[in-house]
Order: sequence, then C-alpha cells, then structure tokens
Amino acid sequence: MRRILLSQSQVSIVVSSGVVLVFTFLLFLSGYVIQQRTLTGLQAVIKPRLPKPPPSIRTRDPDDDRAELYASSRFFNGKGRISYTDLEAVQRASASIDWNRLAHIQLARNHHDVCNSVMVLADLHRLKSPARRLLLFPREWALEEGKKGDYSDPFLESSRRLLRMAARRYGVELRPVQSVVPVEDASSRPVYSLASAYALADFDRVLSIETPGLLFDATPLDAVLAFTEPAPFAMLQDSAQGDGVHYADLLLLQPTSETHTDLERQIAEMSTTFNDTLLPFSFEDPLLLASSTEDRTLIRSIGILHDVPSPAIPAFNATAYLSDVSYIRFSDPKLPGPEYDVPWSQKVASRPRNKDADWTWTKLYGQFAQRRMEVCGLDLETWRSE
Repeated sequence: MRRILLSQSQVSIVVSSGVVLVFTFLLFLSGYVIQQRTLTGLQAVIKPRLPKPPPSIRTRDPDDDRAELYASSRFFNGKGRISYTDLEAVQRASASIDWNRLAHIQLARNHHDVCNSVMVLADLHRLKSPARRLLLFPREWALEEGKKGDYSDPFLESSRRLLRMAARRYGVELRPVQSVVPVEDASSRPVYSLASAYALADFDRVLSIETPGLLFDATPLDAVLAFTEPAPFAMLQDSAQGDGVHYADLLLLQPTSETHTDLERQIAEMSTTFNDTLLPFSFEDPLLLASSTEDRTLIRSIGILHDVPSPAIPAFNATAYLSDVSYIRFSDPKLPGPEYDVPWSQKVASRPRNKDADWTWTKLYGQFAQRRMEVCGLDLETWRSE
C-alpha cells in the first residue's frame, strides 16, 4: 500500500484553507448573532407598548378615611360617582382587550386647534400607545375647494397640510364631522362638539384630553381607556381644591347609536346655546375619574405653579412635579397660551414667584415651543390683545 505524502506547499495550503474556513464560520456566526439582536431591538421599538392595570384602578373602600379625595365633582352637587373596574376582573380581561376598538381622539373645532391636537396625537405615537389615534375636523375643510388668489379662508391650506402630515407621519385617522347645530344662514356659526364622537360605531371607547398641553407618559391614559368600567360618559374628577384641574380636561366616551341619537335630540332642543361644557349634564349618572392617586397624577395644570407656596403646596419639588404626571395642561390664568409669543414684559410679570417653580414654568413653555416647531413646523403666534 502506497503512502500519500504531502509536500510542504500542499500542507501550507490545507492549513491556510482550514484557518480561512474557521474564521469565515466565526464571522458568519457573529454576524448572525448581531442580526438577531438588532432584529429583536427593532421589534421592541416597533411593537406597541401594552399598559398594565395600575393600582389606582380599583373600587373605592367606603371606609376610606381619605373620602374627600374621592368626593363628587363640585359642578354637579353630589351627582356622579367614582368607581373603577375591579382589579382582579381587569387582570382576567386584559389579555383579551382589542386595542383596535379603542382610540385617543382630538377635535379640531377651528384652524387654531389643529396644531395643538396634532401635537398630542404625535406624542401618543412617540410613546407607542397601542390604541388608535383619531382627529375629528370640520367637514367643510374637506369639501371646500381653495382657489388661487382666494383669501376667504387663509388658514385652510395650512390646516390641510397639518392633517395630511399627521396621517402620513403619525398614523392619525382623519374623520370629518358636521356641525351639531344646523347652519341656517351666513350669520350663524357652526358648532362642533365631542357629541359627534358617539357616532363612531367602530369603537368601544374613545378618550379625549384638552389642549394645549405636553404628554409625558401615555401609559396611565391608555390604562384609563382600556380598563375603566363601561359607562356612557366619564369625566375627570375635579373636586380637589387648588389643583387647577377641570372636569373637561379628560373625557371618556362610549359610542353607541342610541346615545348619539339621544344627544342629537337634546342638542336640537338647545339650538345655538349648546356647547361641550353642557355635555356632562346630558347624562344622569356620569362616572368620575380620580385625577390623582398617591403615586401618580393623570393631568396637572401648569397654573398651579403660580400658587407656590400655598396651603395646598407648602413646598415645591420640581422633580416630582415633572416625573409623576401623565399630561400637563397649559391652563395658565396669566398667559393666553403656550402657542403665543407674548411681549417680554408681560411674560416676566407672569412668572411664578417661587424660584424653583419659575424654572419649571419657563422650561415647560420652552419645551412646548420646541415641540410645536418639531411637529407642526410652526413658530409661536404673535399675541394681539383685543
């Protein structure tokens, strides 16, 4: 039997080929691992964030010694109740929640409201809310054909641009709505109301928050939308004194054709006197949502910073003010709104007296202006006092 002897050059080729194959395999393996990690990271970024039921969603204990925190709204003389879904029942039902049947909605009643509404929906998209996002706007904006040189509605094209951008960039669904009060002639003005949301039969519940504001954490709002007990109408509980929170800052609606028909009848009887401040009075037993718990606040008013220090806020903690809140509403009694560029002297005179509160107040107004530019591409509007 003859032996096969390899020359030195052949041994060198075999060894070199083996080294190349080994390192090629290791390179392929490392690339595969990196690819899987990247894919997992992308899936985590793209996948909607599903909120868990917070501890605040519970049934109130009648023996709770903090009953004043759960008192009825001061606007309804004891009418209304604060009651949440039983936590154990929520845990059982959470896995079967259909987020396609839930939505955050905004109603742009006029051109001024469009950017503020889009900013809220854009933040919900950024924070990966699993619910759908809807923007209701006057039907006339979709029907009216703007002509070159026609300045009858100079803001129409800008609003249309923002609507298209919101749909394309932030996945916002656009829904035109009609005036709830018939427009009989040119002198009468249309009235747009959240009552139109009751016609959205493809949704189980929709939630609206008042603008303008900044959204910091969408999880509590998603939890309220998904886990609050069923009720035709729910609003924010506003009986706590000195917090600047108003019941219309958060509204939770349960659309049904029966409720929509009944509201249309009531609105027709009120004629032109109807507005959304009267909407809660259309329901016999409105559900009240606690505006804050021991460790979390749904909505906080920036106006409260002017009252620091006060009996309600003896000491101010800027970190706590910004870190334990879901949404900060710019209901500031001293300024017309964060979207306006007021004269410097007026802004200085409107600043909070407390140094830390002033820093937080100034920071929030700056954040709103920056976010407005990022989302809408708009500078602050010039304020003209009438």
